[in-house]
Amino acid sequence: MNKINGLRFLPVMTASLLLAACAQQPQPEPVAITPPVQEKPVAPPPALVIKDYHPAAPGKRGIVAAHINFINGTPNTLEYVMFKTTAFTDDGELVRSKKSGRKNAWLRVAGPFAPGESSGDKRWEQVWQNKDLSCFRIEGAELIDINGVVEYYDADRIALQPQAAARGRCDG
Repeated sequence: MNKINGLRFLPVMTASLLLAACAQQPQPEPVAITPPVQEKPVAPPPALVIKDYHPAAPGKRGIVAAHINFINGTPNTLEYVMFKTTAFTDDGELVRSKKSGRKNAWLRVAGPFAPGESSGDKRWEQVWQNKDLSCFRIEGAELIDINGVVEYYDADRIALQPQAAARGRCDG
């Protein structure tokens, strides 16, 4: 075989050797990929904690007052708190607000209330008019801090202490 014929076979022989070398390399072991663990979202702390709330006994002509005692659960000092409430009779009948005639009565109280501070028993006069009114529920609250920031929180961000929760449900 002459030199020129030998050079013709060189690329074929090189390719064959490379293929044979690749076939003999060990293949990597398959690795099981585990999905990342999904952490449960942490519920935000309550904006308000209700220590106690109840309607007063109906007075003359069925006029009813409201009482609420709460703790500021936010990290901010609150200037005002406005509770959105709905009242019912024992039979589940809706009792409309005496002043507006709407289904919700808004109860506003002025602070300041420092973080973690209790409001003490706050009373709102002449909220409803119905001698059979038995309860009210807090639907939410609008909080205004000392910087003028306004935030509304639904009932799921308002916690009830055990004595307030023991009153049971107030449904229409």
